[in-house]
Amino acid sequence: MAITSFRDLLAWLDARGDLAHVGREVSPRHELVSVLRRMQKGPNRPLLFGNVVGTPLRVATNVLARRETLAASLGLTPDTVLPEMAAREGQVRPWTVVADAPVQQVVVPAEAIDVARDVPQVVHSERDAGAYVTAGIFLARDPRTGTYNASWNRTQLVGGDRMRVRMMPPQHLGQYQAAAEAADAPLPVALVIGAPPALMLAAASKIPYDADELETAGAWQGQSLRVVPAKTVDLMVPADAEMVIEGHVLPHVREEEGPFGEFMDSYVEVGRNHVFRATALTRRSDAIYHCILAGGTEDLTLLGLMLRIEVHKRVAPLARIRDIGTPGQILGCVVAIEKESDAQVRAVMETAMTAHAWMKFVVVVDADVDPHDADDVLWAVHVRCRPDTGLLHLPGVPSFPRKDVEQLHMGKVAIDATMPMVLRNGIDRRRFPGTEKIRLEDYVDDRGRSTD
Repeated sequence: MAITSFRDLLAWLDARGDLAHVGREVSPRHELVSVLRRMQKGPNRPLLFGNVVGTPLRVATNVLARRETLAASLGLTPDTVLPEMAAREGQVRPWTVVADAPVQQVVVPAEAIDVARDVPQVVHSERDAGAYVTAGIFLARDPRTGTYNASWNRTQLVGGDRMRVRMMPPQHLGQYQAAAEAADAPLPVALVIGAPPALMLAAASKIPYDADELETAGAWQGQSLRVVPAKTVDLMVPADAEMVIEGHVLPHVREEEGPFGEFMDSYVEVGRNHVFRATALTRRSDAIYHCILAGGTEDLTLLGLMLRIEVHKRVAPLARIRDIGTPGQILGCVVAIEKESDAQVRAVMETAMTAHAWMKFVVVVDADVDPHDADDVLWAVHVRCRPDTGLLHLPGVPSFPRKDVEQLHMGKVAIDATMPMVLRNGIDRRRFPGTEKIRLEDYVDDRGRSTD
């Protein structure tokens, strides 16, 4: 069964012994994220901070950092998540309106809101302009059709009822805002924090413009998403979320936002972005605040899954896919296939590079290579790639489109790191029987001494 709330996901992780609790006092300015960075270098466990300076709320992070957790949240396994999610994407499951909405246990009206007090003031990078909501999902409806869109957008917490948010076409939310602004109207929005896992995935997805992402979330979790009418805007919001900030994006108003440290480990500098004014803040009585480090393991695992699905949909008709990985970043992918011919690899390379605009690098490997293990992939490149015939270069083709860095992301390269068919029966990869059963703690203690 799928896990249909952020809180239930944390409970599931805790029951497995995976959730790391931090009881000591932690500053939300850099210290919290520094602990997170250390954890992401290994063992990469989810974290729950129980004593964050300046807020009574607990703060959870690194929750979806592992592929196994992401798959389990949908009732799937890492081996089945790609084909199953690709199959479910075209389905819809209408949402269900409920009366019991934990997310509205506490209601803060507009005149009492202070986002500098009511929301944990987590500051991530050294030069960040201040505290940001980094795990907030914006919900909005197409002003023309009423279709719901969900998207991740960084939000700078200014103070009082005021925030700044980056949104622009071709993003669907940006198109909604542009249409509302053309009519001199504010755009009603709801910022959802601690959302159901399936809604997080829907917000990161590349589904068609006219698809309803609340219904898609229901299809992915295998049951209708529970929603409740928002208090002050004409929107449905997830009943089981941790927090919702309701309000409007103002038309014809821009303010300076940034800098902010983004997912490629550089900064988006100061720019004039939209203003979001809150009309209500609702939350659980003991709400847990979710934050995500841009470019950290949780961010890349979440976004990487949606990119992998796009590649899977395009490549599956051409080859038997073992798995698809995005080790290290999400501007490329590794496709592991059951190779049938050398020509087949060429077709996979060409198709994977065009499956999503961000696919700047593609590596195709044999099924015995783990596409999530960067060392294993590099081994295949070193040992199995023939550079004079195994490279495919598409010069001048854009990938990541952001204006300030677009010149760094021109051209695409694919690498054939599979064993040539003529050598397949002559070179065996060595194996080490029993390695998967070995637990080092049974042999040596944490100081390297024998346990005998």
